[in-house]
Amino acid sequence: QARGARIYGEIVGFGSSSVADRDHLAHRDVALANAMRAAISDAGVKLEEIGHIQAHGLSTHSCDAEEAAAIESVFGPLAKKVPVTAAKSYFGNLGAGSGAVELIAGVLALEHGTLFPILNYRTPDPKCPVAAVTSRETPAGNCFLNLSVTPQGQAACILVRKFDGR
Repeated sequence: QARGARIYGEIVGFGSSSVADRDHLAHRDVALANAMRAAISDAGVKLEEIGHIQAHGLSTHSCDAEEAAAIESVFGPLAKKVPVTAAKSYFGNLGAGSGAVELIAGVLALEHGTLFPILNYRTPDPKCPVAAVTSRETPAGNCFLNLSVTPQGQAACILVRKFDGR
């Protein structure tokens, strides 16, 4: 602000978790749910205030189903209402760089006020009962969750809010 830079958004909450059992089997659903709950709590926002979710969106059966289960665990009945999009559908998996690019996509969605649809999304998976974004008319809201997870069960989440000028 002091140097006059344009501020698009601010990170207002974060959370991380790592969950694996004794046999080193990852539980990404639990880790993601833990990370989301921590970020939401840290930000002090209500579930109804979250405008959208930038999913990790790996587009594998197991990862997508576990991510959807985590969203359903945290949001309950709202899980079928909060818009979920996946930037990876446009650029693929950039490995460790994916989270940063997805963050940029989410912040730009806040700036423009609408979300981008999930590319090539045609048939809903019954194992993923979320509100997948299919229209460029879907509002982005004023804040979003950005999710990342590893195959080993390490998850991170940040909650980003559109900057209000204060």
